[in-house]
Amino acid sequence: MQREPAGMKLIVSLPRNDIAMATAAAGAGADAIKLHMNVEHRASGTRFGSFSEEVETVRAICNAVDCEVGLMPGAEIASLPTRAELDELYGIGVSFVDIYTQHMPLWFLELQQKLIVAFDGFDGFVEHAFFMSHVYWPRGANRNRIFMVEASITKPEDYGKPFSYHDARRLRILQEYVDAPLLVPTQKHITPEDARWLVRVGTGGLMIGAIVAGRTAESIAEATRSYRRVIDEELATL
Repeated sequence: MQREPAGMKLIVSLPRNDIAMATAAAGAGADAIKLHMNVEHRASGTRFGSFSEEVETVRAICNAVDCEVGLMPGAEIASLPTRAELDELYGIGVSFVDIYTQHMPLWFLELQQKLIVAFDGFDGFVEHAFFMSHVYWPRGANRNRIFMVEASITKPEDYGKPFSYHDARRLRILQEYVDAPLLVPTQKHITPEDARWLVRVGTGGLMIGAIVAGRTAESIAEATRSYRRVIDEELATL
């Protein structure tokens, strides 16, 4: 990423593709922000449009921030941006894509962007995670094509509930199975103090969203500063 801190990264998933929100997150210390297309986002309740509807906003955001910009490109293979459109997005500054494994066509492995793949469930066994170190990687690329694995494993009915030791243990078990850093989204209400423990166990990234950061530029900036401070405090002790 453009900022490469040692240890856990802080990504802000925006509830809207909005310049004010993006600059608020970047200015408050986000390592990256995540935008969306072709999806109705469950946690925020927002509908995100197609490539043609969102591309100019994405371009403006990339030009406005000094942190990395990524994209959740869609929730159905049929509605994803084309390879040419994703190449165009890379050219304007979208440097990673974040997508559920069941929505990702194999040609995504050949994209210029870094790949974050998301699991939507995990029961404590190898199963879905096992293939991670065995995927095809393009010639000349890193052996493991996957940049991070997003542990989007909380059931919708549990969104916003307090983060517990049980949740932390499930994440730790999943981390043992995947051959890539683990990205933890705030589907549960992970507080800044909870985030300290994620840093301590070597979590690759924390992605904060509407559940903990709210839906305004002001609340996003405040939350980002809080998590940034705690993460930096913990990293300084390692």
